[in-house]
Amino acid sequence: MLNKYRFIPFVKLFISLLTGVVLFAACDKFDNEQTIPAYIHIDKIILIHNQIPINNEGSLSNRITDAWVYVDDHLIGAFELPATFPVLSKGKHNISIYPGIKMNGMSGTRVVYEFYNKIDIPGFNFIENTISTIDTSLTTTSYKSNVVIWGEDFEGSTAPVKFQKRPLSDTNIIKTNMPSNVFEGGFSGQITIDATHSYFEIEPIGDNFKLPKNSSPVFIELNYKTNNSFYVGLMAYQSGQTLPSNQIATISIRPTTEWKKIYINLTPDLIDNYSYYSYKFFISGFKDEGVQTASIFLDNVKLVYFNY
Repeated sequence: MLNKYRFIPFVKLFISLLTGVVLFAACDKFDNEQTIPAYIHIDKIILIHNQIPINNEGSLSNRITDAWVYVDDHLIGAFELPATFPVLSKGKHNISIYPGIKMNGMSGTRVVYEFYNKIDIPGFNFIENTISTIDTSLTTTSYKSNVVIWGEDFEGSTAPVKFQKRPLSDTNIIKTNMPSNVFEGGFSGQITIDATHSYFEIEPIGDNFKLPKNSSPVFIELNYKTNNSFYVGLMAYQSGQTLPSNQIATISIRPTTEWKKIYINLTPDLIDNYSYYSYKFFISGFKDEGVQTASIFLDNVKLVYFNY
């Protein structure tokens, strides 16, 4: 059972906020004599499948909220999409766009999502005092080819669920095909806590993960809808152990009546637990006060990290 809830230490939170703060001012004037800006409009960034097949790439569900824009390698800013912004440049220049997200679902921690490819648009023509829209056919991204993904999309009526309940859990996750509770496809995952079930805690079936220990990013992605709060976190194991030596709740997720997408950053917890041999993640929760029957729905659960 979950033994503690821990927030990211203040120093790490400060660094995240400093790194993720949204910038609105241009960093450089590319043409020193220019005083009238050109305007660029970006409607959205679309996630597509990588041309090089990635195991367990799964659903293209995403929540790319921001565009981090560079012109000729100079940072212009990070802009919430859709966005129209000025650039003190004219003529043809190269644009690079990095897809951005809200880390841990928080508006104050907007960051580039390193697992998505940057978008390069060479020779874009900047026209003074004119709004030029970048066509959405040019603003597509995909997972980088060196990304490793463990994924569960709950599809297939006979395919086994890739999660199992942990020893102290008195309920498990099952598939549901009720249309009102399915995010996409034919099935989603459902966890129920009621009068006869008090606690759930699930983990991926199979071997522990050997995750990067060099501060390389490690994230969990998931779609969720829930009338009850729940936790997502990390378990750390010594070599040969079957029970974790440490268990950390990275984030508490609040109820929502609509399906949402979240990107959960496990990297600080891995840094804090650098000395351990292997890891797993868990999803857990008690029934909230005032909730008669807790219903938690999950889909497209992914553990994402770089091959190393």
